[in-house]
Parts: sequence; structure tokens; C-alpha cells
Amino acid sequence: MAPPSPRADRNERLSALRRQIILDAAQRVFERDGLEKTTVRAIAKEAGCTTGAIYPWFAGKETLYGALLDESLQRLHAHLEQAANSGAAESAARDAIRAFFGYYAERRTDFSLGMYLFQGLGPRGLGRDMDEKLNTRLRQCIDLIGHALARTKAWDAAVVEAEQMNVFTYLMGLLLLQHTRRLKSLGQQAEALLDNYCHALEQR
Repeated sequence: MAPPSPRADRNERLSALRRQIILDAAQRVFERDGLEKTTVRAIAKEAGCTTGAIYPWFAGKETLYGALLDESLQRLHAHLEQAANSGAAESAARDAIRAFFGYYAERRTDFSLGMYLFQGLGPRGLGRDMDEKLNTRLRQCIDLIGHALARTKAWDAAVVEAEQMNVFTYLMGLLLLQHTRRLKSLGQQAEALLDNYCHALEQR
């Protein structure tokens, strides 16, 4: 098979760049206005293009939202995969837990995407296929936490399956308190709470 011509390669790179500009603009508008109030016209204005330039890639604002969340979950997966497998077995669970927390603690917008906070607490408008795809991405990330737990603890598969969900729900609750500044108002530090949680888990 012949390699792509320089012109075709250039067109492909320009196309990818335009798509990314639209996604970046959509993320800024979602963060500013929320999903329900966001319009494709507002995204186009933010991206410096016409609405017609968006539709070849995205059918609407929900499709844009789904694409942003999908990319965010793929980045989270790569981040967790490295943390869960790169260190010693005895610290694998702690490493994965801290990696998950750190990813979302440093990326408030990604956390809001993941919690559907830009549109309230329900994934309205994404469609069944996209919702299933996103849930699968999230499940793969949670499974990496389970993989790390299995490296650290000699638990059977059923215990790991239950415990990885316990860890996930704890982390999401802690992150929500962190991002809404509730921890500060309660005089608590997320890092200290997370360290205590990991220590208790390792002692079980």
C-alpha cells in the first residue's frame, strides 16, 4: 500500500487540528455555561468558525460532550495503567488510588465532565450507544484499581470486585468534597484523609 501523499497527510493533520479546536472550545463553553444552556452556535463562536464547520464531526452538543468525556476517560485509563503496574506489588493499590485522586484533583473540568455536573446529575441526550461506551470506559478504569488491589492483597476475585467499587465510590466522594471546598470548611485535608484510607486498606 502506497504511503499517503504529502498533501493528504497535511489535510489529515489540518482536519485533526480543526476537530481539536472545536473540542477545546466546547469544553470552555460547557464549563462556562453548562450543558443545558450551551448551544452549538456558542461553541462555534468560541472556536472561531461557523456552525456548519462543526456538524461534519459532531451531530450536536451532546456528541461533543460525549467525545470530551471519552477522551478524558482514555487519559485517566492510561494514567492509572502506568501507576497500577509500574511500582512494587505491595504499593500497587496505594499507587493506583493516589493516581486516580491526583488525576481528578488536578483536573476540575475533567471531574465535572465525569460526574455530568455540567448538565445536572443525569447523562441526558448522550444516547444509549454513547452512554454504554462511556460506562465501559469508566469500568475499565475501575478494573485497573481492582488489578492494583489484587497485586497488593491476596483477595479472591469476588472480594476484589466488591472492593474496587468501594474504593471508587470513596474517591469520587472525596473529590466532590474537595472540589466544592467542603473539606476546607470542615477543617480537613484530602491528602491526610486519603493516606489514612490507604493505610487502613493495606492493614486489612
